[in-house]
Amino acid sequence: MDKTSKCLFFLFIFLYVGEIICDTACFNPKDEEIDHHLATKTPYRVIENKNDEKVVFDDCLPIRAWGIFRHGTRNPSRKQIFRMRTTLTQYRDIILDRGKFCDRDLERFRTWEVEVDENEQKFLVPEGELELTELAERIQNRFPDLFFDQYDNLTYKFKYTDTQRAKRSAESFATGLFGRENIRQVWYPMAEKKDPILRFYKGCPRWKMEVDKNPDAMEQVRLFASSDHFLELLESLKVKTGIDDLSSDDVHLMYTTCAFETAWNRHKISPWCSLFTRETIKVMEFLEDLEYYWIDGYGYDLTYRQACPAGQNMFQHLNPASKLPNTTLYFTHSGTLLKYLAFLGLYHDQEPLLATSFGDTHSWRPSKIDSFASNLLFVTFSCPRGPKILSMHQERPIKIPGCPDTPLCDF
Repeated sequence: MDKTSKCLFFLFIFLYVGEIICDTACFNPKDEEIDHHLATKTPYRVIENKNDEKVVFDDCLPIRAWGIFRHGTRNPSRKQIFRMRTTLTQYRDIILDRGKFCDRDLERFRTWEVEVDENEQKFLVPEGELELTELAERIQNRFPDLFFDQYDNLTYKFKYTDTQRAKRSAESFATGLFGRENIRQVWYPMAEKKDPILRFYKGCPRWKMEVDKNPDAMEQVRLFASSDHFLELLESLKVKTGIDDLSSDDVHLMYTTCAFETAWNRHKISPWCSLFTRETIKVMEFLEDLEYYWIDGYGYDLTYRQACPAGQNMFQHLNPASKLPNTTLYFTHSGTLLKYLAFLGLYHDQEPLLATSFGDTHSWRPSKIDSFASNLLFVTFSCPRGPKILSMHQERPIKIPGCPDTPLCDF
């Protein structure tokens, strides 16, 4: 081998090894499991139950159902979209100039752009439609004797909140049940801005004042944002991005953008997710756990006690003697679903969730209990020993406090 050939050979080895080393440092979403820790922006596909076998209990027949569904994956708010176009675009340029990322990750930043229109803020996106359509198909497969594929307004009752995302979610669910060619037959009542069942908290000014707009309700979030766990993450991101004046709000914007872009597209990696690792993403997730615990969960008794009208509505519709439609399906929002979970006593830890709870095992995790398209479904069964109720959350049976350790609970 002559000198020129040797030089070319070693140059090739150097470049090949260098590429391998670089690739090992690149972001790998599967290794980091980012999509499992995106709080209320978690895509439903990571927690859905693909087992849709028919649900059968000996000598029992499903006769009634009542379900509450969160809308599917949506666009961000107008404010979020604006900050993505301004703040994140500026930071993207700094990252391209000074960021410590491998070439492959930098290329994702280089080609990144904000594709969402501010006029479509909070609109349901195609992935969200698919979430609800596929969810309906699986539920129908589990309960074919109750979720018929022919619409009848004496059998079905659909209702959604006064928002595009809830309306489109209801229509997508109907598509899964009846087929696209039949959804025009479905009747929906007029949506209400302050629906007493679907958005009961909108009609409670006391909750808005004492909880939602109460600075004390965010105290644990502020404490964790000033903890060593979060400050270490913040400093590491300043080094990684080259952004010296990076703030906690900026980091939250990056996390939320990562979440939305991950939820929108199951085949495309958001460059903003490459800022986080398997461990640091849990720091961001815990901030969300705290906020939703204190604002929408067990932090204040008033928060979940106001869900009583929804509970009353549920029992009215599940009652075997009811003359109401057999199957009632409500399409609503995160705030409703979380409060109702707490009203039912689900995911209630013995100790309150505090800033110092990070690292401890806790049940109140919106990534698992309140992803996009989250759902609660209750089915009444007619059984020889009286009516029974099957409770399901995220398409899986769940035990309501006070019920026996069996799937069915006495009505």
